[in-house]
Amino acid sequence: MLRVLHRDPLLLAVDKPAGQLSVPGRGAAEGLALSQEVRALEPEALPVHRLDRDTSGVLLFALGRAAHRALNVSFEGRKAEKRYLALCRGDLAAPTLCELPLIEARAGGVRVARADEKGAMASATALVPLERFGSVTLVEARPRTGRMHQIRAHLAALGHPLLIDPRYGTADAIGARSLDPQSEDESIALARTPLHAAALRIPHPSGKGFVQIESPTPPDFSRCLDLLRAARRRS
Repeated sequence: MLRVLHRDPLLLAVDKPAGQLSVPGRGAAEGLALSQEVRALEPEALPVHRLDRDTSGVLLFALGRAAHRALNVSFEGRKAEKRYLALCRGDLAAPTLCELPLIEARAGGVRVARADEKGAMASATALVPLERFGSVTLVEARPRTGRMHQIRAHLAALGHPLLIDPRYGTADAIGARSLDPQSEDESIALARTPLHAAALRIPHPSGKGFVQIESPTPPDFSRCLDLLRAARRRS
């Protein structure tokens, strides 16, 4: 069911669930994209940005072409302030600004590039550890540039890939007992990349002020944190 986070005459923000495409893919088996659901609600809606299929959180649509142009200008001018939550491997002990340049790689990914490499794109992600659990860290990521897979690639390059990331880390699902060894729950706690677009602040396309949109932490992400916190309390 489509969950609307914000709606006014010029923009619409929805809560994207993990596992759903932002916009239609090439294959018929890809399923209904979120943009198609949004267009059924608002025929004039135009996507302003995208989230990876397994990323959850705030997804923004413009209502009309004038609003679309204004929002695109804000994104291109880096006036959109994006805040993500990520669960990564290892102990990220201190805040860091990762400025490793990225370059397009084969099969739709990116990789770290040499600064003088042709096609290298300047990239910057501010990373702050919010909670440390020893083998896992809850990280706040604020991308200052908008490169594809930027947060995922930067975390992996720093030695802290997402708990699950088939492209930049491991694809194995995470069981509840992997996060809390004393849990009696033997089910899978996490089966997707734990990256959540938690908040977006952007100039309103009317030109009057800013709009702040937030998305609550999804159930699988919250469950992982509950398990990690339970294990920490007992340690």
